Amino acid sequence: MSPNLYDNQTLIEQALEPNPLMMPPETPLSFAIATMSRQDASYTLIVQQETLLGILTERDVVRLAVSEKPLEAITVSQVMTQNLITCPRDRANNIFDLLALLHSAQIRHLPITDADGKLLGVLTGESLRATLKPTDLLQMGRVADIMTKTVTTATPETSAFNVAQLMAAQRRSCVVICTQETGFLQIPIGIITERDILKFAAQNIDLAQTKAETVMTSPLLAVPSDATLWEANQRMQQHRIRRLVVVDEGGYLAGIVTQTNLLQALDPAQIYATVKLLQQTIAEKTLSLQQMNEQMQRAEAQLRLVNENLEAQVQARTKELMVANAQLMQALQERTAAETEVRRLNAILEQRVEERTAQLKETNQKLLQEISDRKQAQIARGQKNEELAHTLQKLQLAQQELLHSEKMAILGQLIAGVAHEINTPLGAIRSSVQNIVDFLTHNLEKLPEFFQNLSQQRSDDFFALLKASSQQSTLFSTKERRQFKKALQQQLENRAIQNPDTIADILVDLGVYGEIDAFLPLLQDPDSRNLLRTAYKISSLTKSAETIVTAADRAAKVVFALKTYTHNSPTGEKVLANISEAIETVLILYNHQLKKEVEIIRNYQSNLPYILCYADELNQVWTNLIHNALQAMNYKGTLTIDILQQDNRLQVSIGDNGSGIPPEIMPKIFEPFFTTKPAGEGSGLGLDIVKKIVEKHRGEIQVKTVPGQTIFTVFLPL
Repeated sequence: MSPNLYDNQTLIEQALEPNPLMMPPETPLSFAIATMSRQDASYTLIVQQETLLGILTERDVVRLAVSEKPLEAITVSQVMTQNLITCPRDRANNIFDLLALLHSAQIRHLPITDADGKLLGVLTGESLRATLKPTDLLQMGRVADIMTKTVTTATPETSAFNVAQLMAAQRRSCVVICTQETGFLQIPIGIITERDILKFAAQNIDLAQTKAETVMTSPLLAVPSDATLWEANQRMQQHRIRRLVVVDEGGYLAGIVTQTNLLQALDPAQIYATVKLLQQTIAEKTLSLQQMNEQMQRAEAQLRLVNENLEAQVQARTKELMVANAQLMQALQERTAAETEVRRLNAILEQRVEERTAQLKETNQKLLQEISDRKQAQIARGQKNEELAHTLQKLQLAQQELLHSEKMAILGQLIAGVAHEINTPLGAIRSSVQNIVDFLTHNLEKLPEFFQNLSQQRSDDFFALLKASSQQSTLFSTKERRQFKKALQQQLENRAIQNPDTIADILVDLGVYGEIDAFLPLLQDPDSRNLLRTAYKISSLTKSAETIVTAADRAAKVVFALKTYTHNSPTGEKVLANISEAIETVLILYNHQLKKEVEIIRNYQSNLPYILCYADELNQVWTNLIHNALQAMNYKGTLTIDILQQDNRLQVSIGDNGSGIPPEIMPKIFEPFFTTKPAGEGSGLGLDIVKKIVEKHRGEIQVKTVPGQTIFTVFLPL
C-alpha cells in the first residue's frame, strides 16, 4: 500500500461505516422498525454469531406497509433480503470499482468482510458521496442533465397507503405530491419517502385513512433545473436528505435528483484525478498543522512562564484596586457636587430656552413674511413666463412669415419664366382654336355636299387617307420634309400623276411620307387636288384639337406646380409625401430656365418609400437648393439629382458643375443673412432656412465642394 495517507485504501476506510445497526434474526419486525426510525438508519444487518444472514432496508419496510400484514407477529428473518451481495476487504482496492458495483447491482448497501467472512463495515451511496468531494466536477454539471424525468406523483387527497403501494409497485424511493395545473403541468407541494413510511409504520399510523397532504414533508425543498450539481449536493448535505425535487422556471415539476444520480454523474477517471489533488492539498495542510503545533508548543512554554509570575501580578493588582477604590470614592463625592452644579445649570438652561423660544417666534414671523414675499415673486415670475410665451409665439409667427417671404422671393424670381410657360401653351391654344373656327366658318356647310358627291369607293379612299394622316405623330425637320417631298414627287411622276409638285406638298402636310400605292385611285381621280385639300383641312382640324389638349396639359402642370409650391398646410401636421414627385414639381417651375442650356441627370432609386414630413417646408428646401445650383453655374451646365434609400434614411443629393464654393466662406454659408450676392439680390437666409427645416425633421445636411462641382446632400429619417 502506498505510504500516502489519502490513497484508495484510506478513502475506503473513511467511507466505511464500521458500526452499522445489527440485529439477530429473531428480532420482532416492529422493534426493528422502531429502532431504525429512532436512529435515523436506512438499514439494519441481520447477524447471528458474527455471521451475516441478510439485510432489512427502508424499501423492504415500504413493501410490507402496503401488504397490510400485522407487523407484530413477524420477525426480521422472515422479511429480510437474503443472498446478500458482499465484498471481501482484500478485493475492495478501488473506491470507483465499488461505486460501479453499487450501480450495476442496483443496491444501496455493500457489506465489507475480511478473509474469514467477518463483517468489517458497510459502504453506502451516502458514505461514498460524503467521502468523495469532487467540487469542480459537480460545479460543472447541471441538475437538468442527470435528473430522473419520470417521477411518480400523487394528489394531496391520495391516501398514504396508496402512496406506499405506488412506491412498492414502481420500486420508487419516494412519491412527489402535486397539484394538477392546465394540461400535464404539475406543481409539487410535498414529498413522501421510504423513510417517512418507515416512521408511519413505527408510529402505527393507519395509512389507509391518512391523506398524503397530512403526512407529506412540506414545505417542499426544491431545486431549479438550472442549478449546478454542486448546489444540489450541498443542499442534500445541509438538510441531510437523499433526494431533491427539480422544478422548472415556472415552478412546475421537472424531475427528481437523488444521491444515486449524483454518483452516476461522476466520471471515475475525473474523480480519481480529483482525489489525487485532494491528497496533495491535505498533505500540504498536514505540514502546515505540524508547523502550527510546534508554534503552539512554544507558546505553551511561554504561558507556563507567565503563570509563574501570575500570583505576584495578582497581588500587585490587588493593591492597585485598593488605590482605585479610594479614588472611586473621591470621584463619587465629586460627582455629587457635579450633580448639584448640573441642577443649577439646568435652571439657567430653562431660562435660556424660554428666551430662545421667544426669539424663534420672532424669527418664525419673519419667515412667514419672507414666504409671502416669495409667493408674490412666484406670481410675478408666472406673469413673466406668460409674457415670454407670448413673445415666443410672436417669434414663431415671425419665423413662419420669414419662411413665406423667402418662398415668395424665390417665386418672384420664377414668375417671369412661369408666365412664359403658361403663355406659350395659351398661344398655341388660341391659334388652334382660330384654325378650328376658320374651318367651321368656311367649310362646314360645304361638307355634306362634298361627301354626297363622293362614290362609295372614293369615300373609303378618302377616310383611309384621313386615318393615315391621324396616325402620324412624328415631327420632322424642314430638311427632312423636303427630302420626303422630293421622294413623293418622284413617285407621282413615275405614275403619271398630274401636278406632282402640289400634290407632294399636300401629302407631306398630311403626314404621308412613304409609299403611295394605297392612295393611287384617289390620286388619279380628276378632282384629286380638291380631295387632298379637303382631307388636309379636316386633318388640320384634328391636329388643332390635339394641340389644344397638349397645351392645356402643359399649362395645367405648371399651374399645379405653382399651386403646390405656394400651398401652406392648414393643420401644420406631418403628411406622407413622395420626395421624387416633390422635386419634379419644383423642376416644372424652373422649366423655362432649364430648357435653355441646362442638362438634368436624374438618378432616382425605384420603389422609394413615402416619408412623413412637413411637405410644404421640404418643397422650399428643394427649391432653394435647385435655385442656388442654377445660379452657381449661371444657368448653363449639368444639374444632377440623386435620390436613394440608405438603411433607415432617405438621401437626396443636388449637385452642379459650377465654380464651387471658396474655402474661406464655407464655414459661413449656413449663417443667417450671409450672402455673396450684391446688395438687394439676396436675403442671405436661403441656406439658413434650409438647415433649420432639415433639422426640424431630425435630419442632416452636408455639403462637398471642389473647383467645378458642389453637392448638397440632405439625409431624412424614415
